[in-house]
Amino acid sequence: MTDTVKFLAQEATLTTASNCNSASVVRLVNTDNTTASTITQKNGAVTVATFTLGTRDSGFGCVFVMKAPAHTLEASGGTVKAVSVGFY
Repeated sequence: MTDTVKFLAQEATLTTASNCNSASVVRLVNTDNTTASTITQKNGAVTVATFTLGTRDSGFGCVFVMKAPAHTLEASGGTVKAVSVGFY
């Protein structure tokens, strides 16, 4: 099944904490096929949530994250791409 998504910005590698253009929904993709990545969502210095983003071909390497616009996302490694998206 194909998803319909409205992209709102340029995709960027998530190498440092980012609020992803103050987005409420962010598409994350791990481009590595061998190493999963830990994603951390923060509100300032306070960790709100963490989860593991699977590898590219695992079936769990792409997710859509809902967050508060001021919250940031961080990824371990340098293989996670992030882009803000609209609700569809």
